[in-house]
Amino acid sequence: MARATIKSIAKLTGYSVGTVSNALRNDKSVKEETRQEIQEAAAKVGYRVNLDGLKLRTKKSYRIGVLVSVSTEDADEWEGVEFTRILAGISSALQGSRYELSVFNVANMDDAMAVLARIVQDGLADGVIFSGTLQDDARIAYLQECEFPFVTMGMSDSPQPHAYVDIDSQTAAYDATARLASLGHRRIALINPPSNLIYARQRQAGYIDALKQAALIPDEALIFRGPTTARTGHDAFAAMMAMSEPPTACVCANEAMTLGVLSAAHEAGCKIGRDLVVVSTDDLKLSRYFVPPPSTYYVPIEETSRLLGDYMLRALTGVDPTQNQKKIRATLIERQPDTPAHKEAHHPQPTEELQKT
Repeated sequence: MARATIKSIAKLTGYSVGTVSNALRNDKSVKEETRQEIQEAAAKVGYRVNLDGLKLRTKKSYRIGVLVSVSTEDADEWEGVEFTRILAGISSALQGSRYELSVFNVANMDDAMAVLARIVQDGLADGVIFSGTLQDDARIAYLQECEFPFVTMGMSDSPQPHAYVDIDSQTAAYDATARLASLGHRRIALINPPSNLIYARQRQAGYIDALKQAALIPDEALIFRGPTTARTGHDAFAAMMAMSEPPTACVCANEAMTLGVLSAAHEAGCKIGRDLVVVSTDDLKLSRYFVPPPSTYYVPIEETSRLLGDYMLRALTGVDPTQNQKKIRATLIERQPDTPAHKEAHHPQPTEELQKT
């Protein structure tokens, strides 16, 4: 069977070649019912766009670049980020469009900047999606200077608006801390990513606001920072238990850090829920299998990642960036009963193994 073409579809439907071409491009100059009729006819005869020819005519790649950070320092550590689910969500948003995903692995900022330069200058993609926004983010500044379409997973401090989808980290940290303070906890720790990350700063701001609202004085010694890995949580627990007055509760930035705390607590003979209450944010529902399963603030990763793809397609059509911005609020999942602070909580000393980490 001969390959279906615009000319053959025009002959089949009785419309002009120009009308068929516009209908297949979803041009709004063609009436909706006409577009639908032509597109249904094209689907029946197996019409496929000749992307090679289209790329030559439009000078587009019809690819969306996604930067995926690959840490070399903690290659064997789980960071709680499920990039496959994020990529699946973006892909689902692109279904039905002419765009496909191209994944670019980057190890650090220099690597990311070099990759972005190649994408922009060599036309490897028509738009870019990336996460982990930083204070004074050089990637954002470069793409804005080049007027190149992009969407970030996370807000930024850029004075120029851009498209983003963000989890409301500040509110989640505030709610978690306020909840613990309402239960009588007076020493509440925060295990957070490095402070150059925008969402880490937002989370710390929410944590401090909740402490002040509860008339508690924020203590820098109770804030632990490191990569979003289980090892960071493990090490933070050891540091907490070494304090003369250990905290009775802690808020973890993600599930991986929470797993590290739970593991270290088990090794030290610390009973979670009695000696230390743990609340996790950025939950992907894996923590329901932890022992014990902690209360968490759930992040709808499917909705978040689909929006990244939707906003990218909109950005490619020139939609104002302020119309492509959304903050998603995390939802509390209570897996442990509310546990008030105990006046005589048991705070074991770190084991020899914990002290060495």
